[in-house]
Amino acid sequence: MVTEFGMSDASGNGQISTINTGKWLKRLDQTNVSYFCWSLTNKNESSALLAPGSSKTGKWKKKDLSEAGRYLRKKYRAKR
Repeated sequence: MVTEFGMSDASGNGQISTINTGKWLKRLDQTNVSYFCWSLTNKNESSALLAPGSSKTGKWKKKDLSEAGRYLRKKYRAKR
């Protein structure tokens, strides 16, 4: 199990890379390794899965997700 990974550089605030993330997730899926992205926060950083100002306690709507959050939501939902 990959217990944490991010989609940006190590600072947590660089550009997200959906290309590299897609390759990484595809490889994990092919080898049956589970994973979870680590930055479930609404902090104003590119690695954050929630948009700044969104609730910290749940009941999120799609509009509450950041670019990274929307990307991962799409990936997770495709696995259903």
